[in-house]
Amino acid sequence: MESMTAQQLSKLNIKGIKIEQPYGRLLGEPEKNAVIFIWGEKGAGKSTMSLGLADALAEHGRIEYIPAEEHFGKTLVDRVKRLGATHRNLNFTKWKSIQGLKEILLKNRSFACILDSISVIDANAKETVELAQWCRENGIMFVMVSHATKDGQYKGNTSIAHECDIEIKVTKEGGAETEKNRYRELTAIAVPFTAADRDVSPKTKPAKQKAPANRENPVDTPFKITLKELDTLHKIRSWKRINSMFGSKMPCYAPKHSGESENAHLSIRYTADYPKKRYVLDLLLDGHLQYQACTEGSSGGLKACWKKLISKYGDLEVRIFKQDHAKVVLGAKEYKRQERAFAKKNKKSSANEAPAPKVKQKPAANDRPATATQPAETTTNEKPVKKDTGSATETQQPIDIEAAKQSQAKLDAFLTKILG
Repeated sequence: MESMTAQQLSKLNIKGIKIEQPYGRLLGEPEKNAVIFIWGEKGAGKSTMSLGLADALAEHGRIEYIPAEEHFGKTLVDRVKRLGATHRNLNFTKWKSIQGLKEILLKNRSFACILDSISVIDANAKETVELAQWCRENGIMFVMVSHATKDGQYKGNTSIAHECDIEIKVTKEGGAETEKNRYRELTAIAVPFTAADRDVSPKTKPAKQKAPANRENPVDTPFKITLKELDTLHKIRSWKRINSMFGSKMPCYAPKHSGESENAHLSIRYTADYPKKRYVLDLLLDGHLQYQACTEGSSGGLKACWKKLISKYGDLEVRIFKQDHAKVVLGAKEYKRQERAFAKKNKKSSANEAPAPKVKQKPAANDRPATATQPAETTTNEKPVKKDTGSATETQQPIDIEAAKQSQAKLDAFLTKILG
């Protein structure tokens, strides 16, 4: 259809595709035939970003990944293993020519094509843009990767950036930032460098290893702590102090999780208009404004804003990955408390492990088994007779009265017979 009325256009329901996190948080829900442009400096992680994205896109169909620079070398194999990029729909194809690539894409009914990198077909040539347009017309998502120049710009003419729907810059700090995105507002994420970062579980899960009992630090990392728990451990004095606990040294938008870099997944921005006595505290997640607390007047300020934030997002968790960061987050008082508890636990466990000396116990009198000469019970209330043998005392066996009576009766009968 070459033309369409406004009413017809308004009735169209074009759905974007959903991509697993964290790539979906960066890209939004692009169309099936979107064109994505990834670029950055040498060694920043462009190939890691594009391979992880390719594995995430494989949920929607066959992916043709063209490692034009690495081919099927060791670095590619290591990256596949490290990222856990082993989806059955992810296919690696050797570069031959543009025409050969088009034939493969049509033959395999591919969902997407990732070309790493476009330098193989000369980034300055119009063939790059023409290939992107061809993929768009055939309903194939096209992801092209390019290097950055010395002055910090992407390599190639501006027509490449104009043609793409999403432009992603990969930084040396380990982040991926959208410079352009037609499907959602600009944001940033940390580039997943391992399968654990992508939350991809391998098919055969290794057995969980217990933390060694003789570890140097009392706190096991990584661990999670909520904002409410942070509030109970610290007296909040400044937003810089708050950000240091989150893992960032400034109100930032970028990339990595807490404790791994200056830029954190979660950060705080505080703005104070002292003349008007108006104070605003922003909660940022990956640079995106999640919540804003505002206070005014003499009762306002950072503490009042922080209190509002805790009441709203007190259950929000921060992940701590490093021991030095754990000490900052927990504070000296709590960290020392855990050190004492850890030392006490180690002392107790070592005491339990020491072999206890064997003590011979004498059997109690009541526990002794009855002997053949000892009757089971006595029929009189007579006390046992004690025989004095100096310092020691011995207990005699009780007299059997019935037996004595019978013996006496026999003796009397015998004497009566003889004497009578």
